[in-house]
Amino acid sequence: MLPLQAPRAFRLVGELDLGTAPGLPERLGLDAGNIEGDLTLDVSGLSFVDSAGVRALFQVVDALDGRGAVVLVSPLPQVRRVLDLMGVTGGDGGLILREAGGKEDETDTRSFPAHAAALSDIRRFIRARSAHGSFARWADGITLAVNEAAANAILHSGTGDVTVVWHQSPDRVEVEVRDHGVFRRAVSNESANRASRGILLMMSLMDQITISCGTDAHPGTAVRMVKFVNGRSGG
Repeated sequence: MLPLQAPRAFRLVGELDLGTAPGLPERLGLDAGNIEGDLTLDVSGLSFVDSAGVRALFQVVDALDGRGAVVLVSPLPQVRRVLDLMGVTGGDGGLILREAGGKEDETDTRSFPAHAAALSDIRRFIRARSAHGSFARWADGITLAVNEAAANAILHSGTGDVTVVWHQSPDRVEVEVRDHGVFRRAVSNESANRASRGILLMMSLMDQITISCGTDAHPGTAVRMVKFVNGRSGG
């Protein structure tokens, strides 16, 4: 364990298991309750963690006693896999997963012309945002879901442009696809089947979907899709 120059930051190296995990809060100097705010642990040098190591991380969370969260920075794939399997990196339990240099919250908004040719630009935008970091394994699914929502807006809303809002926080990605048109519910069986397939595809790829429907009196439809870092695989 090596202290870093940043305040309340340490780097863990080696292995965190039954033999090395005991006493972790004390070794981090938390026994005196002198930490206020988040505690950052660079775990890029941690090559192994087991259930005893995860328990020790939660002991660190308990030692903070609500005064901050434990931020785990840049875990190796094998460590990330254990954390994901144990479902402890969503943030609710006081453990937050973050890539090096990543911001806690990031928002990026882009507008595209409502033409089919713009779909490739929308896909490039989403893939560039999702292809690195905690959500890289979900990049294909997120890109496809956003493509479906944007295609529906282009085909059915009568809008002049489509706005895509990317918002990423440590435990989730939220993507909103907005238009300035009216949400027309399909009236024929054939068109209803086509529309429902796209919605079902989005539902299978993302963890949450909400649709705010634009009307003649209040035009503007927004499709909001959420993917959690520990979300289901889909399909």
